[in-house]
Amino acid sequence: MDINEAIFADDSRLQVTINNRTPVSLTDLTLSLLAISQQYESFIENSFPSDERPSTELLIKEVRSGSIIVELFANAIPFIPLLWSGGSLLEWASNAKEIALWLQGKLADKPQDLSKSDLKQWSSIIEPIAKDSGSQLNLSVTGNGNTVNLLTVSSNEAVRMQNRIKKEIGKIEEPQEATYKKRVMTWYQAKFDTKSKTGNRAKIESVSSKPMRVLFENSAIMEEMFAQGNEFSRPWQHLAYVVDVHIQTLNGTPRVATIVKFYPEETFDPDEP
Repeated sequence: MDINEAIFADDSRLQVTINNRTPVSLTDLTLSLLAISQQYESFIENSFPSDERPSTELLIKEVRSGSIIVELFANAIPFIPLLWSGGSLLEWASNAKEIALWLQGKLADKPQDLSKSDLKQWSSIIEPIAKDSGSQLNLSVTGNGNTVNLLTVSSNEAVRMQNRIKKEIGKIEEPQEATYKKRVMTWYQAKFDTKSKTGNRAKIESVSSKPMRVLFENSAIMEEMFAQGNEFSRPWQHLAYVVDVHIQTLNGTPRVATIVKFYPEETFDPDEP
């Protein structure tokens, strides 16, 4: 059945099935189900404005014997059918399928932006399968007499997904670098010591609104900048400077600014009209 043709009643359920070969750690199972709930909550919250977000909690309806089979349901949301005819569980599971296929290398384009937290939660979802050779995870949505099997992950696929997740997390954590020419810099915090390599923080508003740690490519640049105060009626730390700066970004946030060139003739008092 095409998932676009499946219309589920308010009693639709998300069935999580783990066909395990060896006993599953209670911790791994708990973290897996928790991560599914967190991903569902995040999906719903990102789909609605903050002042219109419905309850996003997933609840356990039934735990069956045999393989590990857990049925989850969501609180009824009156206006969901207007947005998703198949309901929120079907919509989320369809989205989860695309993410899983991308992590397996079966989709070329990432279906959505995934944060470090998202990736860690996905690793937790498939952890019981990755640890148990020959096991399998199935996600399906049932309701109103219909069943749609949306996602099947084997243990080998789970291992590949976790390897991809590790690489993607590494990309997020890897510092990104860029050089900016002739940017205005003002001091946020500075030590009165040309020998100090720590404690200096500045703002370069064209790069980031937040203060960054400041390093100097060489001591000559630092000494020349500190000497600028002699030419103005204000201390050097209250002046604005024009610099070429090398920025290191971590997790999307500029963290370290290394001053590689200083333009002393461009220095000015930011409080002057």
